Amino acid sequence: MIPLHLLAGDLMKKIAFLLAAAAVAVLPAIAVAKDKKSKQTTEVEDIAKQQDNTRRAVRDSLPLFLPSWSLPVYFSMNKDEHEKKKK
Repeated sequence: MIPLHLLAGDLMKKIAFLLAAAAVAVLPAIAVAKDKKSKQTTEVEDIAKQQDNTRRAVRDSLPLFLPSWSLPVYFSMNKDEHEKKKK
């Protein structure tokens, strides 16, 4: 007769092996899902970068359309933002 505690150890080894095999089988699917997510994330980041570039272009071209008497006021308003970026 085989002692019960030896069978329990054998059963635990089988369960651990099955869990390890299932994890190995699932890893490629997880990697594909992660890759798809990163493509979506990069696309969103690219769109945000383009929008930021557009905003900066509009903001930086504003002095071209302002009357000359308002330029000192415009530059004094943006001076604080410019100094913060340098730090």
